[in-house]
Amino acid sequence: MSCQAVIRSIAVAAGLVLTACAGPSPTPGPPSPAVAAPEPSPTARPPALPGEPLDLYPYQGAGLAVVGVAAADTLSLRSGPGTEFDVLAELAPLTDGLRATGHNRSLPDGSWWVEVQAAGRTGWVNARFVAQPGRVTDVTAELGRPVRAASMIELATAVVAARGPAGDRPEATVIDGPRAGDLYEVVVDVLGLADDAQTGERLHLFAVHDGADYALRTVEATVLCVRGVSPDGACV
Repeated sequence: MSCQAVIRSIAVAAGLVLTACAGPSPTPGPPSPAVAAPEPSPTARPPALPGEPLDLYPYQGAGLAVVGVAAADTLSLRSGPGTEFDVLAELAPLTDGLRATGHNRSLPDGSWWVEVQAAGRTGWVNARFVAQPGRVTDVTAELGRPVRAASMIELATAVVAARGPAGDRPEATVIDGPRAGDLYEVVVDVLGLADDAQTGERLHLFAVHDGADYALRTVEATVLCVRGVSPDGACV
């Protein structure tokens, strides 16, 4: 047998062996049933807020101050507009950095609530206890006379009375102090002024103690605005 015939015989035999080892081709089965995509879970809706929205001041981005909160007390930042909501943080009287979001609501009990960003959280505060601080003015000369008293609290009371119009009874709250240093200091918020643009003023008193009495040196007044502050710091 020639070499070519031998090679052809080996190739045929090898093909038979490979075919036998491979076995029969699998018979295709029925198609797998289609698997339905899972239903998306419904998005949880936030609970409805009480009251009605107010398209009023403070407007979005307005800088606010905590006002009318006593030195030993705090203002609650809540998860919703109302005292029934959880407290997220407690804001001290001189807390800085409050910023209005522009969302305000009026509740059936007559209260007005403001959503703010404060202390790294977003929550709601009673509008009665926030205002927009404006310009600061030295008003010592406006008192017209020296003021003395047996204590810093009495001194503050005398200044508030001298600043208020006749017949006007604003609400005065000591929000910081009295403090003793080179000068004695106390800060008082006076709210309830009969002005639709200015809710009140913050009085920062400085005094010296000259034996028996405290003698007033300086009073700085910060206007507390309701609707906003002009570029020169006045209430609008």
